[in-house]
Amino acid sequence: MTLRWLSLPLLSWAVFPALAAQPPAGLSDEQKSDFLRQAPVIAVKILREGVTSSHRATLRKGGLTHDAHIQTVDESGVIASSINFERGFSDSYRHNLAAFELNRMLGLERVPVTVAREYRRQPASYTWWVDNELMTERVRQARNIRPPSGTIWNDQVYIMKVFDQLIYNVDRNTGNIVIDKGWKLWMIDHTRAFRIRIDLMNEEELVRCDRALLERLRKLDPAEVRSRLSPWLSPQQIDSMMARRDLIVRHFEELAVQKGEASVYYEYLEKNP
Repeated sequence: MTLRWLSLPLLSWAVFPALAAQPPAGLSDEQKSDFLRQAPVIAVKILREGVTSSHRATLRKGGLTHDAHIQTVDESGVIASSINFERGFSDSYRHNLAAFELNRMLGLERVPVTVAREYRRQPASYTWWVDNELMTERVRQARNIRPPSGTIWNDQVYIMKVFDQLIYNVDRNTGNIVIDKGWKLWMIDHTRAFRIRIDLMNEEELVRCDRALLERLRKLDPAEVRSRLSPWLSPQQIDSMMARRDLIVRHFEELAVQKGEASVYYEYLEKNP
């Protein structure tokens, strides 16, 4: 990753070498949201990994200092409704906000807190930098590091695969899967999700499903989904996602008949909230 330091008025991280190493403990999602919305940005660097020139910013308010991932890219108004939609990505910071809210509706708690806030007079998403970050999946694979429990790790990966099929995330890669020191898997950077498609990207990847997640998918109320996601998604994006929800539920129900429920369903979320 190549980084380019920004000059004043924002101060270089070189002035604050220890800021990112002080994760607060015990903050609620609401407290994190308030901090992300209100705390002044005191230092920024551009993350050159990826193509959207997103930023890692350090924020400080009162006695709290923490980092956030800021993304301003927004092609949603141009591509999402275009007849040429299939020819390109619909990159938008809005999708980060929708992914976080949907993650909450499903009780996953696997997408970091994300809020809407301006950055340099542009609408943007501010995402809480994962606390106690250990490594990305890219680093884990490169160093051939094995999880403490292969079963628990796989259970989390299956959840991620269901979520990505639901939101039609075409850009899941090992660089946007973050692992914290408790070996919890976090999903970040969803700007290229929520395509207007009523099929699944890759049904073959849906091999197992957490029982609680499947039940929560079944219970997703279209009216509530529209109410909570309409600030960030178009009606077509929401309708497409709900159509994919139906396909995912039907896929696992049929798979359980074919292979047996014990081979398809497992319990993780209820034990690891």
